[in-house]
Amino acid sequence: MNSKDEPNKASESAQDTKSDTSEAVLSQLELIQQWRTTLMCLKKDVEFEITDIKDKENEQLTKVFEAVEYLDKKNTLLDENADFQFSDAGFLTYKTNHQLVFNYLSTLNKAAQVQSKSRFYFVSREKHIAQKLLPTHWGHSLIHFIFMLIVIGIIGFVSLLMFFKTQENLFVQLLLIWFCVANFKAIKQLISKYRKAAKTPFRFNISLLGIHCVNIFLKVCFLCFIPILITIKFNPYWVDDIVIISLFLVCLINFKLVDKPIENDVSKDLKEVEAANV
Repeated sequence: MNSKDEPNKASESAQDTKSDTSEAVLSQLELIQQWRTTLMCLKKDVEFEITDIKDKENEQLTKVFEAVEYLDKKNTLLDENADFQFSDAGFLTYKTNHQLVFNYLSTLNKAAQVQSKSRFYFVSREKHIAQKLLPTHWGHSLIHFIFMLIVIGIIGFVSLLMFFKTQENLFVQLLLIWFCVANFKAIKQLISKYRKAAKTPFRFNISLLGIHCVNIFLKVCFLCFIPILITIKFNPYWVDDIVIISLFLVCLINFKLVDKPIENDVSKDLKEVEAANV
């Protein structure tokens, strides 16, 4: 009786072993299929392509290209041969190469997402400062720089025009000097406060100056240019008085000096930069 049961038990154990093996192979294939899908999505997101010209000095990039070529060859074998199977060593090699490519593409994808978060703020200096840990686009900085030059030219021309139209009034001269000095101090303090925490300091500073100049222009238009034009139209004799009052209000209200950088704030910004770079 025992002799009859032993072959049955042996056959059952053999069948269990075969089923376990088939499940293990199936799980490997399913896992590889998931990896392939993930890499395809990442390649599409970052527009990754293997070029014929490889940077031999960049060892990491060379390894990534070699890993991609290895994965492509193995994937071709899997597609062409339904019975193709990996050995344990082969599966481990495939997994290692996949992990290398996945890490590289994930880094590119993260950098692309961070870059896409950088927005073009036309006049919002607060929002621009809030995103100082993100890279500033060269295009944004160039546009802000052009606006800055335009604003400086317009304000400079109008200031000289007001100075001569008021017959070189001493009060107008003093107010224009106050206007320039207060503005330069505000710009200097803004840059000294935020440039250390900026991801791209030069581009960030150029954009910050451009936004600051655009804000100046808008405030000067509403508080100075428009009242002066209205006065010229209705009563030209009051122009000198309106120019003095408008310039005084602009200097007094809109050019309050920015608080000096607090050491705690600067150290906090530097810690955020270090954390972002980790």
